Parts: sequence; structure tokens; C-alpha cells
Amino acid sequence: MKHLNKYILKNLSENFFSIFIPLFVIASVIFLIRVSSITSIIKISLFEMLKLYFFIIPDLLFYTLPLSFFIGGIVTFNKLSFNSEMIVFFSLGIAPHRILLILFKLGFLLTIFLLFISIVMIPHTKQMYKEFVKYKQQETVLNIKATEFGQSFGTWSLFIGSIEQIQKRKIYKNIALYNKINGEKFIVAKKATIKTSKGIVKLYLQNGSILLLNQGKISKLFFDKMKIHDLTTINNFKYRNTIDYFKYSLKNKKRKKKLVANLTLSFFPFVSTLLILVLGIQNTRYGRSLVILFLGIGIVSYYVSTFILSKYLGFATLLFVPIWFLITYIIYFLKIKIRY
Repeated sequence: MKHLNKYILKNLSENFFSIFIPLFVIASVIFLIRVSSITSIIKISLFEMLKLYFFIIPDLLFYTLPLSFFIGGIVTFNKLSFNSEMIVFFSLGIAPHRILLILFKLGFLLTIFLLFISIVMIPHTKQMYKEFVKYKQQETVLNIKATEFGQSFGTWSLFIGSIEQIQKRKIYKNIALYNKINGEKFIVAKKATIKTSKGIVKLYLQNGSILLLNQGKISKLFFDKMKIHDLTTINNFKYRNTIDYFKYSLKNKKRKKKLVANLTLSFFPFVSTLLILVLGIQNTRYGRSLVILFLGIGIVSYYVSTFILSKYLGFATLLFVPIWFLITYIIYFLKIKIRY
């Protein structure tokens, strides 16, 4: 039994990493494309890009590890079948449940790790990711330059005529702002200062006017002082620990759906171990051509069902886990257990 464990683990690890590494690289490239869209809003260095990459690693692992385990397991036993090694195992009296025990242990450990990622790591790193982007947005606002076009303050397009430095305080002069949300608005002011309070960036304008254009009507107002908040820097929820995340997810429909989906997907490696043997152990005459088709059907069925059910059933979606296990056990019993 010890030699059997080592032999299967050796073959399984080779196929697992040959699938995991390309999947992880592809997912990383997709992330870099996503980051490139962020650079149009904020400026980040190479080191900061690597920092953002580390924040997204739990997400990459969460989606690539279970797929790599499932596909790698099927490929492993498929190769053993077509090399007649599975026939040798069964001839020596090694029953399928012994092999299944090895897969159950690996699937269980991987499921525990995925639950840790989905409940603890992903909420924390996503919050860190959002906080970093917001910090860089604030930094971009605080580093506004004079006579440069294309700058913004929240949803406002911003132009600064000149900047006067008084000790550590910056005084912005001849300011112009434009916004076309809910009607066009154009603001001009002689002076302005920017301050940060409780993580919110605020623009204080002095001695100016605002021109409003809404439904063909034009109106103009004058002001001595005006304050504009950068609403993009406001964060209504701050993740502190796993309990806070659960409490907030129960109240927020979008977060609840994501949490339920992640919890259900975390069980995929464990409840699909039976399917690995079903698809992996094949007849050498006609099985190979159908493996890829059924492999894809298995993955799509579980993932699509999870996302659809989590949208409508909430935490009741977790009942899909034992149902899936029961279905795969019936298939395993009919195809593998009664034959070998």
C-alpha cells in the first residue's frame, strides 16, 4: 500500500503541475491586462504592480488549484489505463477503494485549503487591493500639477492655473472644474485647497461661480466658499476579520452570493474525487476520445450550477454539494465498483 501511494502520488504530482503552471500563468496574464486598465486612472511603479499581483494571488489559486487537481487526476489515471498499469493494479488485488482513499485524502486537504482562501484570504486581500487603489487615487489628487489637462478630482475634470506653496500647504489658483453627470456643471474659482479627513479627499473652493445647464436651462450661481468631496475615496465597509466579513455578507446581496459560491466551489476537489476515477479509468479501445468531452461537462456542470443556484437559493446552495457527491457515487458504483 505504501508503494502504491508513492507511485500514484508521483504520477499525479507530475500531471498536476504540468496543468497548474500553464493555468496559473494564463490567469496571471489576464490580471496584468486588468492592471493595465487601472494605470489609466492611477500611476503605479513596477514594485507597486508586483504588490497588486500579490493581492490577487489567492484568487488565482482558488480557481486554478481545484481545476488542476481534477484535470490532473483524470489525466493520471487515463495514462495508467492506456499503459495497462491499472490492469496490473486490479490483477494484484488492489481494489478501486484503496486508490480512492488516496484521492479522498488529497481532495480533503485541498478543500480545507480552499475554504481558508475563500473565507479568510480572499476577503482580506481584496480589501487591501481596494485600499491600495484608493490610496493611489488620493495620492494622484494630492499631486495635481498646474497647467496640465486630463487631470481629475473624483468625477470632475480639473484644471489648475497655478500652484503657490506656503510652507507645507499648497494653494491652487484659477481653478476650473467640469462635470456632466445629471446635467452639465462648470465651476470656476480663484483659490482652492485640498484636505484629507478620515480617508476622504475634500476640495475647498473660494470666490467662484458655478454654471448649470440642465434640460436646456442655464443658471449661474456665485459663492464665497464651496466644498466638494471626492466620493470615489469613500469606502462604506472596512474588512477587519472573518466574523465581520460574514456579518456584512449576510446583509449585502452581492457579497452573500459571492461568499456562497466560493464556499460551494471549495468543496469541488473533495466531492469530485469519485468522478476522477470514473473518467480516468477507461477502456483502452474507445475511452480516450470521450474523456475530454466528459471532463469539460463535469467542470461546467458543477461551476455553472453553483453560480446559478447561489444567485437564487443563498446558503441553501450548499445542499448541492452532497447531491453532487451522491450523483457521482451512483456513476462510480455502476461504472467502476461493480466491475472491479
